Amino acid sequence: MITKLLSDGSRVYGALGYDMDEGTYLLFNTGAVILAAGGYTALYDRHSSRDDENTGDGPALAYEAGATLADIEFVQFHPTGMVGDRYGEDWDGRLVTEAVRGEGGRLFNAEGERFMEEYSPDQMELDARDVVARAIESEIEAGRGTENGGVYLDISHRDRAFIKERLPRMYERFDSLGVDMSTEPVEVAPTSHYGMGGVVTDETGKTDVAGLYAIGETMAGVHGANRLGGNSLVETVVFGKVAGEAVADRVDGPGELPAPLGTDLAERHLAGLDAMAGADGSLTPEDALAELRMILETHAGIRRHETELREGLDELADLRERAGDLAVGDRTSQSFEFAVDLGFAFTVAEALLRGALERTESRGAHYRRDYTDRDPDWRRNIQYLRTADGEMRTDTATPGEPSPAIQDAVDADHELDYHQLE
Repeated sequence: MITKLLSDGSRVYGALGYDMDEGTYLLFNTGAVILAAGGYTALYDRHSSRDDENTGDGPALAYEAGATLADIEFVQFHPTGMVGDRYGEDWDGRLVTEAVRGEGGRLFNAEGERFMEEYSPDQMELDARDVVARAIESEIEAGRGTENGGVYLDISHRDRAFIKERLPRMYERFDSLGVDMSTEPVEVAPTSHYGMGGVVTDETGKTDVAGLYAIGETMAGVHGANRLGGNSLVETVVFGKVAGEAVADRVDGPGELPAPLGTDLAERHLAGLDAMAGADGSLTPEDALAELRMILETHAGIRRHETELREGLDELADLRERAGDLAVGDRTSQSFEFAVDLGFAFTVAEALLRGALERTESRGAHYRRDYTDRDPDWRRNIQYLRTADGEMRTDTATPGEPSPAIQDAVDADHELDYHQLE
């Protein structure tokens, strides 16, 4: 597990970490570092995958090394995540693919109303993820949700043979949990799924710190304010190849590790990890992460408001102060891993709340109940930079324009075959 990048703020020379099985420290002297550590959506209480990952490691490591972050406030909530005691805690938030709606699945509230007629009468359940997610959230907040805090997704009007052929994985999953999709609906609710924000890079994945690259969900700027279904896989494949070629062309090998980084910085960081291991505090990292997740879930969810965002920032600051007194196991324990994660999580959670507060409009996956319209003056990226004294500073930048080829593809108005998402 990598815990810190060796950087002087303008160039990266390697990384520090530890062997999670043995607990021994490791120092890597490298000519380049590529961050491919996923995103930050597991910082919400309800999230779609990877409980112990997607906690913001990549963006936080880059930020602490001197790189710029952007667009952290844009979080995509998938409208249909599993919800309900009948599925068990391990399945809470896991995706029910859009293919179910694409093949005719209908959404109903607890009163039996097909509510998408009110929110999107033309596209109904096939509208964009953010539209459907906000509609479901609105129904739940209005008291028309199920006892488990969800709504019903029903495809039982289709034949069992059709469902098994077109939705084999979904059918098998629910069948294993004692639910027959061909005869009864499933319960769903929005779940945090993908972060459009991350590390600012150029077209090769290179950051503004020499030698440091980011790809996949760790990078920013590929999807704008929202992401089309399926595009994250394309992004990973494309930028993995592009960044790999860039590193192969530009990096001959590790440079000499400057003494202040190899000694002072590394020793201070490892001494901090030593002090954290075995600490006998009053708050466990697991409980702290759970509390942080609830802060974002409560104050920076699908439909945001200034009052709630400010409350979230205050609660996050209070939690950060209390997290100075952690109870942590040794370096091979899961609690030590979570304590490291917690440091990354604080950075990204602060950026998310601050960006969502600063962006006084609704755009893409970011929706403000107190600013429901898109503001043309806010067609800008919010960027996050670390100051010399360790504080977070925000700035804005003008986004680029699509290339002619991309614009032509957008203008062609292609439609998605939802069956391919299963």
